[in-house]
Amino acid sequence: MRSNESTLTVAGSPVIFVAILMLIGSAIAAGPTESILYRFKGGSDGSGPYAGLIADKAGNLFGTTADGGAGACKGGCGTVFELSPATGGRWTETVLYRFTGSGDGAVPEAGLIFDAAGNLYGTTIHGGSSGDGTIFQLTAPGSPGGAWTLNVLHSFIGHTDGKYSFGSLVFDRVGNLYGTTLFGGLFSGGTVFQLAAPATPEGAWTLNVLHSFKGDKDGIDPVGALIIGENGALYGTTYSGTVFKEVPPAPGHTAWALKAIYVFNYVFGLSDGALIAGKKGVLYGATAQGGSQNAGTVFRLTPPVERGGAWTETALYEFSGGSDGEFPLNGLIADKTGNLYGTTENGGGAGRGTVFELSPTQHGAWTKTILHSFTGGRDGSGPGAGVIFGRQSGVYGTTGLGGSSDHGTVFKVVP
Repeated sequence: MRSNESTLTVAGSPVIFVAILMLIGSAIAAGPTESILYRFKGGSDGSGPYAGLIADKAGNLFGTTADGGAGACKGGCGTVFELSPATGGRWTETVLYRFTGSGDGAVPEAGLIFDAAGNLYGTTIHGGSSGDGTIFQLTAPGSPGGAWTLNVLHSFIGHTDGKYSFGSLVFDRVGNLYGTTLFGGLFSGGTVFQLAAPATPEGAWTLNVLHSFKGDKDGIDPVGALIIGENGALYGTTYSGTVFKEVPPAPGHTAWALKAIYVFNYVFGLSDGALIAGKKGVLYGATAQGGSQNAGTVFRLTPPVERGGAWTETALYEFSGGSDGEFPLNGLIADKTGNLYGTTENGGGAGRGTVFELSPTQHGAWTKTILHSFTGGRDGSGPGAGVIFGRQSGVYGTTGLGGSSDHGTVFKVVP
């Protein structure tokens, strides 16, 4: 090809067409990128990371797998793992503990939390003294490379204090732990509990049931983690469609008081992820169902202006299913500018789930952007939980399935 057919003169300088096309192509291709940090193999390293992740100050990631590891359970009783970044972009998995399915618990489907000393706390939905699950502590080793030590802080007894704790725990300012059980309690509708910290290092933790759900005005089957608001009040959700507030006892009293602050019109609607708190007492969350296509919503709850008034619910986005995503079963996170991030278990281009971003506009509407649609192959399938912000840019999460052997993945998405 002659030179005058392959170049273009702009301001007196020849510009190669190929270079222009490359620049245009790069601009078009720019956008969110997903990378897989780890693909679980099943067996000893774990399988089914359905819970979310947490990160330490060094950027290491910690989580649980519901299956794999070891123990008497079919397919393994689950693990607690750590993923550490390494040079060259590779991440290294270390299994910190493999559950046996006996007194130590089995099937840890909830995420973990840290204390100030770097110890880990979580729950299992099976195992323990009655088979109804446990609350455990993993104590960090005293020296690098040492073994983590598991201590069972409580074994649930379903008909009294609850069974199957699926949500992550939360600490208050004095070191007490709070959480929920999906079933059990006095009325078999689940519980909200407090695990009171011991007075001395050698003392025992004490579990107090703050509320047993009856299934009437208070809802039934609490799911997900609790959040702690002003004055120590707890906020949470039930699978039957209520958002509740649990108020600490007044001075001179011992009983906590629970009230449903909002009830959705459709049942079995709320996600199993935690609420998140915004400014001025506003709460954000997701419903796994509902909306115009019954594919789920992201909502905002605004507290009443006057004492005793009603909370106001606003649907920020209604999922339409299909490529748009459906069933946002997990919690949300927010960045400093107010954008919300989450996952849908289904939908997207291949129907295997999505990672999405919701951004507010000046006119009050919210715009949704799909950051990644899972294919069900090596990139994962069915994100098992919400996402977190890591030390580096991007959001991090898990898929319960997919990967090289369909045992799940840990992923990173950079918007």
